[in-house]
Amino acid sequence: MSAGDTGAPPKTGGQGDAFQRREKASEDYAIRQREKEKLLELRKKIAEQKDHLQKLSDHIDELTKEQGGEKN
Repeated sequence: MSAGDTGAPPKTGGQGDAFQRREKASEDYAIRQREKEKLLELRKKIAEQKDHLQKLSDHIDELTKEQGGEKN
């Protein structure tokens, strides 16, 4: 047997199979949690970038008005 084998044949419904399903569910949950954290971090970065772009746009508008480029 290799490392990690429980000794139960696949899909026999034995105790080993229940352990394998539980272990897989636990791993899947951990992966989903990491992906969720990555998505939240990306959303935060996107919001920060949007804020930065808005500030730059406002600054450009201000400079344009000061130089008389806009007739409003």
